[in-house]
Amino acid sequence: MSLRQTVERIRRGSAARAGSRAAAAFAVTLAVALVLAFVLRPGAPAGQGDEDSGPPRKQRQGLTAAVSAPFSAFTEGYDCYRIPTLVTTKDGTLLAIAEARTASCNDIGDIDIVLKRSTDEGRTWGPMQVVRGAGDPGAYGNPVPVVDSASGRVTLLHAYSTWTPDADGNRVRGPRELRLAHSTDDGASWTTDPAPQPQLKGADWAWVSVGPGHGIQLTATRPDRPGRLVVSADYRTESGESGAQLLYSDDGGLTWKPGARWGAPEGTPAPNEPALTQLPDGRIYVNARSTATCGTPDHRVAAIVEDAAAPAVPEPGFRPVTDLPAPPAAGSVLQLPGGPLLLSAPSRPGAEFSDRWTLAVRTSKDEGRTWSKDGAVVLRERAGYSDMAVLPGGRVGMLYETANGTPHGYVKFTAFGPHELRAATEDLTPRRTTDATPFHNHAVVHGAPRLGNRPDGGKAMRFDGKDDFLRLIDCPDQLRIGDGDFAVATWVKYKTRGQDRDSGLRQPLFWAYGQGPAARQLRIEADPATGRLEATLNAGTGPASLTAATRTDDDAWHHVVLQRRGTRLELSVDGAPPATTGLTPDRMDFRPTGAFTVHLGTQPDYKAFYAGALDDVRVYGRALSANDTARLRAGNDVTDQLRVHLPFDRTW
Repeated sequence: MSLRQTVERIRRGSAARAGSRAAAAFAVTLAVALVLAFVLRPGAPAGQGDEDSGPPRKQRQGLTAAVSAPFSAFTEGYDCYRIPTLVTTKDGTLLAIAEARTASCNDIGDIDIVLKRSTDEGRTWGPMQVVRGAGDPGAYGNPVPVVDSASGRVTLLHAYSTWTPDADGNRVRGPRELRLAHSTDDGASWTTDPAPQPQLKGADWAWVSVGPGHGIQLTATRPDRPGRLVVSADYRTESGESGAQLLYSDDGGLTWKPGARWGAPEGTPAPNEPALTQLPDGRIYVNARSTATCGTPDHRVAAIVEDAAAPAVPEPGFRPVTDLPAPPAAGSVLQLPGGPLLLSAPSRPGAEFSDRWTLAVRTSKDEGRTWSKDGAVVLRERAGYSDMAVLPGGRVGMLYETANGTPHGYVKFTAFGPHELRAATEDLTPRRTTDATPFHNHAVVHGAPRLGNRPDGGKAMRFDGKDDFLRLIDCPDQLRIGDGDFAVATWVKYKTRGQDRDSGLRQPLFWAYGQGPAARQLRIEADPATGRLEATLNAGTGPASLTAATRTDDDAWHHVVLQRRGTRLELSVDGAPPATTGLTPDRMDFRPTGAFTVHLGTQPDYKAFYAGALDDVRVYGRALSANDTARLRAGNDVTDQLRVHLPFDRTW
């Protein structure tokens, strides 16, 4: 919608129209017909609808979210289970292995490694075993099992660290090392080696870990020699270099050596939590979470390694995987015999840990160079890490993290075959609405907010108050405001509903950054008790709030400007004199120091939603003059230091 159309719309008082808007792992013995059936194009992407109403893409039913739950939060002596890994032994027993955290899901605490076995492909599980950590307050983590097909031995590489207080008395991780455990009876019992493996950690490394996810056995190159065992690792040096390294064994897992390594200098994107699989031509494909979160949509990196024992990962090393929406999280890769390459990971774009939603399986038919824009959704709710393995019958089994309202706590299991994967495939490309500035920070559209055509030819984004919202993601520097003057300007139109008044929940219109009394944030909310807008700024030292002088819940359009001018925070409606409050020095700088998201129509915990319309949302890196705001209300453009502009002219 043009700004001149906005003015005409307000003059006419017209109302906005409302609307609404992988695969199974194939055993080599599987019939060729099934492989061909899987590789064929799995149906056309669902339709998107027209841009006027902006309905969401049609969602398919998805894969069966859970067949069983090997590990459930607050059971069997532990509060939380994390970092799942899955492996099938030589005799077909399925091993589910995870970290068991005693007091919370926090990375800092008493952490054990636990295991359950299944002899019916994951439908039921035996009793829990504590493989490492019983009676030890330290942290055993990142379990990585790998099976030797010749001997049947299962080797479990894992990390260990003690805890130590820092200068403030807080518990922090002590030196971290790698250790081994072995099983020769398909995981029924284990022999553990308490000695560290110093050869697997560089002398100048401040951090070392393995996986997460299972290791692999490469195809044997000689009849008299079993295939090499390979697992992935990551590290950080004292000088700030971070990177990935392969570890390998040529004696069935009894001894291990460091192999190909690739490091990134401090401040540059590096691979973290790498997953690996062997491609049909024998090379090793490694796909890792990237340490780069802000300013890029590419949150995964990948590399190809021809020789695991080589001193270095060959050039070009790890490079961003483009056009693969994913938040920062570990994933799993699995090459299907005769089929495509699979990746399981959360598919919701975003730079924050809280973006771990919509666990999906995506495919690549060119050895990981490109990935499908569609995929099969395992779980649309919050979900974290996952690991996939081939089951004895040729299906794919998956362990994954999820919980109620959080990505972590439970470890669940599902399995699927080629027909299920094909039937569940849908377009995973997120809908967006355009940022008209040169920065192109287009907003991601969630739920079914709709662009209503207006009699004057304009449009506005309408939110239903249930699950509609927008996100500005990948924390671009242009939106890292808070150390100086700024302005947020938008048109709003809403009416307080009875349920909103009864609940007492404020409806969030604009919410930048974090949530909570100690989080840096900037927000505009509709207060159902007063019918007025309230604005809050928090630099982490407590909120500074102010309330608009007039009501805005009359189902009419109002122009709202929230800005800071010097040490004053101002909230103005329709050009009237603003409500103001002073800011003390400790409440001046609310810039986020890490990854962040800007939400429109909801708050970061998604427990409250806005029911109404927004239009012409703008963020400036300066305060607006009275002439500027008058120009905006009159339908003229103001572009000086404009950081984002959402005109809501279309979704795509």
